[in-house]
Amino acid sequence: MRRSHIYLCGVAIATLGLVAAAPGIAQDDGAAAMAEPAEMSAEQQAQFESWPVDQQTAYELWPPETKSYYWSLAPEQQELFWRLTDEDKIALTAMTGPERDSAWEQLQARASTPPGE
Repeated sequence: MRRSHIYLCGVAIATLGLVAAAPGIAQDDGAAAMAEPAEMSAEQQAQFESWPVDQQTAYELWPPETKSYYWSLAPEQQELFWRLTDEDKIALTAMTGPERDSAWEQLQARASTPPGE
């Protein structure tokens, strides 16, 4: 288990490096549309209310873009998203198209690797 966390941290650091290296890249229209999240749907609100208080508090501290991005993820991705630091969540949110896809591929590959390998 600890080894997988180390891998996830490594991917997160690499992800952060990509974002830092390309600050001038414009976001596409889809990402811009996520900039201001709408109110949570009844289903999202119910999910939010089922979280532990510390998780609810962390979510409330995220920028609006990160909140919107979180709700756009598949349930498996949402689970992985929670394993990232808040800084890495924000960095992943700021990515666009291919670099975001690549980061998710790396995160999912690391998460599926059994500990000890």
